Amino acid sequence: MKISGLPTIRYDECLMSWLVRSASSIGEESVLEYANSLEDPDFDLTNKNVVGFLSGLGVGEEIARGCFGARTTWLLPWENRAAYCLLCLQEDISVGGSPYWRKTWCYLHCPVCVKHRQLLVVADPLSIGLQKSWVVFIEECNGRYNRSTKCRVPWKQPSAPDGVTMLALRVQEFLTRAHISNFVRLPGIDVAVSGEAVLAVTRLLLESFLFPRLRRSLGNGVARAMQTGFPRTSGIASIEQARQLGCSDGHVYSRMTALILVGCVFKLFPAARFNDVRNSLGLTADVCSGEAYDIGRNGMRLSSVTEHIMIMEGGRKN
Repeated sequence: MKISGLPTIRYDECLMSWLVRSASSIGEESVLEYANSLEDPDFDLTNKNVVGFLSGLGVGEEIARGCFGARTTWLLPWENRAAYCLLCLQEDISVGGSPYWRKTWCYLHCPVCVKHRQLLVVADPLSIGLQKSWVVFIEECNGRYNRSTKCRVPWKQPSAPDGVTMLALRVQEFLTRAHISNFVRLPGIDVAVSGEAVLAVTRLLLESFLFPRLRRSLGNGVARAMQTGFPRTSGIASIEQARQLGCSDGHVYSRMTALILVGCVFKLFPAARFNDVRNSLGLTADVCSGEAYDIGRNGMRLSSVTEHIMIMEGGRKN
């Protein structure tokens, strides 16, 4: 969409991405002041300060919701939105435009680029700032030509085999339908199932698969075997905070793995397909087969609430 005197709003573009691309016209100080005044400068579209700021640019409230509104409430926190598709950014540049950040990259259940059918790449979330579209593109170029880069990511996800990515993409597309449709169909079930019910179950499963367990013997969530560094259990004061921390996990490999486990529970693909890729996922639980019961049982194997309280209170005393 074109706003007079400002860059065209691109398909699926985040609000902050568009404002950064418009900074030369709006004024950099105004953009910085806007961004620093909000916890979520991308999706806080009901905030009167956001509405007023956009209105001054000629963007009405209805247009803002239509162009920049999220299609789901399953948003990663602002500081964890560091996953992107390099091929998308390269295409932006190849047509003579500026790279821009997609809204889809900000959703918990979307670690795969639907257009290019590949796993997103994670940038260093501590160094990208507001200009992240340009920064990650330049960092990739520098890395390709062995030039020094600012980003020193202490971990890098392994490349995902095509078969693994395709399984995760199947589940991702299923959950996308559940977010926008009242009813969805599950394999082997003739009656359509409520999309809301599917999402409720899925959210519970994702909380479990990505849960930052506090006991060493249980690891850091069955879907997080491939990531090291960035300890996630410091500062947790309640079970609810731990659950939320799991569902704010921006690491794409763990999210991809969790999606595949969700697909097993809903039987979105045959057990044999999961068995083919199980070893490459490096699961932190002994998942013996692709049957829904086994996946659910291993994924939901959490310490009791009492045990968690005792551990956390003991940690605070120490």
